[in-house]
Amino acid sequence: MTPPELRDLVADSLALWGVPGRVTVADEGVVLVAPDGTPLRIQPAAPAERPLRWWLERPGQRRPCTSVLGLLRGLRNAVGAGEGEARRLRVALPEA
Repeated sequence: MTPPELRDLVADSLALWGVPGRVTVADEGVVLVAPDGTPLRIQPAAPAERPLRWWLERPGQRRPCTSVLGLLRGLRNAVGAGEGEARRLRVALPEA
């Protein structure tokens, strides 16, 4: 995933979660600021770090992410969008 594609994914996710924010490409990853003012950075993992795909970084913490789902889950929690059952989105087939 290229940095612009990652930026678009993160920006779309923030919009879906109802979280205001601006996501920009920086170096090989993306940066944004959580609603509480915490700076966040998503950096690709080095090839030697595989199976890691990305690092989700905030001051004092560097979280490894092995998949897009893991990255989005960590990001959702970092921006405070994962709080409460009402914030959960479930995709399922309609019941017959």
